[in-house]
Amino acid sequence: MHEQKRTSLENALYVLKLFSLDQPEMSVTEISRKLDIAKSTSYRLLSSLASEGFVYKDPHSNLYSLGSSILSLANIVHSQIPISNEALPILNMLVETTGENAHLSILEGTEVVYLKTLDGIYSSVDYIHHGSRKPAFCTSAGQAILAFHPDAAKLASHELQVHAKNTIISPLAFLKRLDKVRKDGFAICDQQYRNNITGIGVPVYGKSGQTIAALSITAFSKRVSSPRVQAKYIELLKKSSEKLTDMIKLRKRRDMK
Repeated sequence: MHEQKRTSLENALYVLKLFSLDQPEMSVTEISRKLDIAKSTSYRLLSSLASEGFVYKDPHSNLYSLGSSILSLANIVHSQIPISNEALPILNMLVETTGENAHLSILEGTEVVYLKTLDGIYSSVDYIHHGSRKPAFCTSAGQAILAFHPDAAKLASHELQVHAKNTIISPLAFLKRLDKVRKDGFAICDQQYRNNITGIGVPVYGKSGQTIAALSITAFSKRVSSPRVQAKYIELLKKSSEKLTDMIKLRKRRDMK
């Protein structure tokens, strides 16, 4: 087995990032295979993480899952992201008005991270949860942020290189798509991550006008196939983005006093 040249700290952090809602438990063998490290290295990392409560080993199945120490850190992180709390009433309004699922997300590297997600009465999406990470290129939220980012071309090229195995779109075609998103002020992904899901996303701006997040709605494609329904949701999202942007600017002014 070829062991990649990473420090123990880097490997430990990669171990933690492997766990997800789709795969909340893993064995030593699975972790060593995913990280391309020796089983003995994987075992030592897990033992160290378990001793500090960052992972938990089930004594019956011998499978590992995230430990309670992660929960306390997650609560701290959440409390340090004011936009999450500011967006909550806006997301509630989107859900109540449309019945669809509504999300707040940010760009981190080549992925979008969903800070807040609320299920609508139609509950179309089961793969987006708080903290979910998805490749930015294949989500409306990711495209909405990338299109208005000052380094859009560079990020788009890097995005497609990282996720080359999961897409057949060329960098040039993707940049043209982002140009359209920039012109329209919104992004629509008719097959967002799953074939029967459509996502509609708009950018959220910070005080200096830079894109800092995205508001999005995800729904069954059949429910939003009508241009009239799409236009209604787009207008609602744009107004919601303006309101959230105003709230962010107001908070910034308060912080400066």
